Amino acid sequence: MRPKFILIAILFILFAPTIAFAEVTIKAEVDKTSITTDDNITYKLTITSSEKKIPEPQLPEFKGFYVLTQAQSSNISFAKSNIKTTLVYAYVLAPKDVGKFEIGPSTIKIQGKTYSSDTFEIEVKQGKTKPQAPPEQEPSQTESEEPQFTL
Repeated sequence: MRPKFILIAILFILFAPTIAFAEVTIKAEVDKTSITTDDNITYKLTITSSEKKIPEPQLPEFKGFYVLTQAQSSNISFAKSNIKTTLVYAYVLAPKDVGKFEIGPSTIKIQGKTYSSDTFEIEVKQGKTKPQAPPEQEPSQTESEEPQFTL
């Protein structure tokens, strides 16, 4: 009976780092929680997993804010026989109005388990300017013109 216990203990010690590495983390952060109508905030979501391919997260609606720009980056690293994938989503948000707004949690489902980030309350005070919708980007002429071919 004792040799089985020793064998199980040795296997646990050898594979414990692999089990710990399989964790998923999801972290959201904002650079400010109090702004004026003249300011923008940056919402950043970082997801880390031992999965090679991480599914798309469910992002909050950003009620009370316009999304000015967004970016995504990914990084895959290998250490011993483990894989670590990190995805980062970044959004620059401009306020639509004055008041208190909640940015809800982002969620992701990996291997049947749902992970959630924090919720943030952002207070927007009146600045020198009133909030305005960002201008619509017009397609450039090269995008709207028909391609021309010469034979």
